[in-house]
Amino acid sequence: MNKPEQGPEGDALSEVPLFPLGMVLFPGAPLPLHIFEERYKAMIGDCLEREEPFGIVLIKEGPEVGGPAEPFRVGTSARILKADHLEEGRMNIVTQGDRRFQVVEITQQVPHMVGQVRYLEEDEGEDPSEAAAQVGESFEVFLRGLAALAGGWTAHADMPQDPVGLSYRVASSIDLPGPIRQQLLDAATARERLEQLLPLLNRSNESLQEEIVKRTPFQGHRLN
Repeated sequence: MNKPEQGPEGDALSEVPLFPLGMVLFPGAPLPLHIFEERYKAMIGDCLEREEPFGIVLIKEGPEVGGPAEPFRVGTSARILKADHLEEGRMNIVTQGDRRFQVVEITQQVPHMVGQVRYLEEDEGEDPSEAAAQVGESFEVFLRGLAALAGGWTAHADMPQDPVGLSYRVASSIDLPGPIRQQLLDAATARERLEQLLPLLNRSNESLQEEIVKRTPFQGHRLN
């Protein structure tokens, strides 16, 4: 598995086991998984033995458990950071998103899906600094809002300074429907992703502030 081959245009291709899920994984994001299906117990066992990643792709059509599923074509490789072996071969694993890829061809469906994939280069895009600054500022508001809801306090957020890392950190942090998360993963450049994220992040901030007001309705001064 993961043997590089030459694609039709000379691009290196890798053979990667694929795990279709009802969610999108972004590079750098953690993802815990409970592995219980026989086909995926074998697949993850092979990945652990070979110390190789597997690919996570969002399901376009079909079930997450049981029958075959048709995935979207852009996914993210997942590296296994930790594996706890349970009874009957089940596992709890902790993974982290690594690299985006495009599925060129599905080469195997049984017992689990395997695809020929092309890993995608990460491009910042033309002058992403303004979009990154706007998203970074809005994301700090978002993190302060989360802390306020939790009744805590947060210091200045330690955010990625590069536009690519920032775009994935924000995309993985806000609650969005799968198809929108897929659009963000599909974005060709960090600038494009950041520009898509800004209105989504601003709407999340509005919802957070509304929830904060609901939970703390009295906004005036208190007299002792």
